[in-house]
Amino acid sequence: MLKKSTWKYFSLFTVLCSSALNVSFAEEAPALQNNIVLDSSIPVLDMRDYQNLERRPIFMEKLSNALKEVGFFAILHPGVDPKILDLAYDRAKEFFQLDQVTKRKIFHPELNGQRGYIPGESAKGASIGDFKEFLHIGRELPEIDLARLGMLRNIWPEEVSLKEPLTSLYTSLEEHFRPLEEAISTLLGKPADYLSSMTKESVTLLRAIHYFQSPPSEAYWASPHTDINLITILPRATAEGLQVKNKNGEWVDVVVPDGAFIVNSGDMLENLTNGMYRSGPHRVLAKYDGYERFSMVLFIHPRPTVRLDPLPECIEKTGGVRKYADATAFELLSERLVDLGLASRPLMEGLVNSGLMERLIEVGRASPKAMQKLKEEGLASDAMLLELEKLKKISN
Repeated sequence: MLKKSTWKYFSLFTVLCSSALNVSFAEEAPALQNNIVLDSSIPVLDMRDYQNLERRPIFMEKLSNALKEVGFFAILHPGVDPKILDLAYDRAKEFFQLDQVTKRKIFHPELNGQRGYIPGESAKGASIGDFKEFLHIGRELPEIDLARLGMLRNIWPEEVSLKEPLTSLYTSLEEHFRPLEEAISTLLGKPADYLSSMTKESVTLLRAIHYFQSPPSEAYWASPHTDINLITILPRATAEGLQVKNKNGEWVDVVVPDGAFIVNSGDMLENLTNGMYRSGPHRVLAKYDGYERFSMVLFIHPRPTVRLDPLPECIEKTGGVRKYADATAFELLSERLVDLGLASRPLMEGLVNSGLMERLIEVGRASPKAMQKLKEEGLASDAMLLELEKLKKISN
């Protein structure tokens, strides 16, 4: 069993490498129109096609193309009761409307963002923090199961009844998107439960986000980034602002049609498929001055011990060359935490001892920031020092 500290670091990775939400209660942006259609570069899939055996091949082909070309797509008829989402938003807005002193009652920095209220964050490589605040919950489990899995309990405010609506949304999203995990597993030539076996009893997180009104001109609601996890589920937000980078490198506005959810693949799925499936770059911009935005996001994660080595069949389909490193979910997490300057000394030592950095150097994917941090701590190996020298010469 992993120690609590291990799970804590893993959850922090989720927090730091995914998009969040901001809150401000002046005005909300104009309601989204039901007849808005997604940009043609963003595929639209219908879950009814997957459930219909005759139309399933059409669904699978569109899903495959979406994962390869964009890493983003919309899902119609996901099966989630809109009333569950509406109630979750209503209660989240009540919470974010509270004053800072009250909200910070459930802010526990020692938990590294695993549970409770988080007043803000910044994306990897960003010098300016995102203009948002958010709330994190994990699985709502009995104490005996929390102890068995090494997880911490959720932290709920006393002032607003958040527990029932947010846990209901968490459960509903997981339940209704298991068929999508099944579909992706099938595309990979694996048993239908391949991905769901990775995510069972995992550290999947639900994030309720409030994006503040009128961010400074140099700030984003959420800076450009990719998500670290396997798959991200984004139900409709309360306002526009999400943009994705399409296969041509262009930032494209994404608007969710009424009843549709957005799905994107993350870094871990990209690693597992040797880059065959793209981790979709995205950002959130304030589209209207003076308005705020709320969103709900489910970040589906594997357990930390799950291996995400590039699959041999994916290596063959992507040119026959290994482009990504053999790694566990936790090893990938550790490298990102070092990159962000948030790793403890023991975590850095564990990363060095794992040999991941050398494996990343071999495929040209080692983080220069992480290697530099390890050098400053006196932990960099000869291979890391040599790689830093090479990068320095190239930059000069």
